Amino acid sequence: MLRPQKHQTVVMGLAPRPEPFAESRTPLTSTPVCTDNRIPLGLRDEYVAVGAHIAYFWETPRDFREGVGFLEVGLERGDFCVIFGHTDANRRVREVLAERGYDVSRLQNQGTLAIVDGQTTAAQLLSTIDDVFTDALERGATLIRLLGNIGWRHAGWPDEGDLLKFEARVTTAAKRFPCVVVCMYDVGAVSGRVMLHGAFETHPITFFRSLLRRNTHFVDVDEFLASGVDAPE
Repeated sequence: MLRPQKHQTVVMGLAPRPEPFAESRTPLTSTPVCTDNRIPLGLRDEYVAVGAHIAYFWETPRDFREGVGFLEVGLERGDFCVIFGHTDANRRVREVLAERGYDVSRLQNQGTLAIVDGQTTAAQLLSTIDDVFTDALERGATLIRLLGNIGWRHAGWPDEGDLLKFEARVTTAAKRFPCVVVCMYDVGAVSGRVMLHGAFETHPITFFRSLLRRNTHFVDVDEFLASGVDAPE
């Protein structure tokens, strides 16, 4: 597991404003951001460092609800939270938060929560997330949490190859922002190809059966893209 030792120093302070999520954007100026290396994940008692990109595998409705705890602990801490995904998943995340006493509409109006739907290309997805992250930082956010449910084979979303390319690039992009990204994978719904290449090869960390693990199957983005896995089948 990745839980730091109790004596590990928690580093908070000023860090340079990150490079943009979408590579084409103009770099931003400096601003105070979170550089904590012990962020409570909201999943059991696990902690991660800023910039973590995690694949969360779920099978049951209970697993799904537990995954939303990632956002719940963030809202309690005052982090900026993003619900990102296909329509049905975003609805379910909102419903779980509402069941736990959160007024999602009020949080959106307050600027502490954003909901991001799908786009038709990976470039548009990256650009949209970049806009949301950048706006949050400009309004004073110090840590951003994104809970994602990608629309694999959903209408209005990129094709499988483009989404694989998107997932591969998120790991690098996440390290440019004071953020933690958790991608939820429905074990009973996605294909074996998506599970292998989309989950295992693009996420440095996985969470399954209550355990956070370093992922030995992770492939660096340049190697991943050079392999041609993202090419159409």
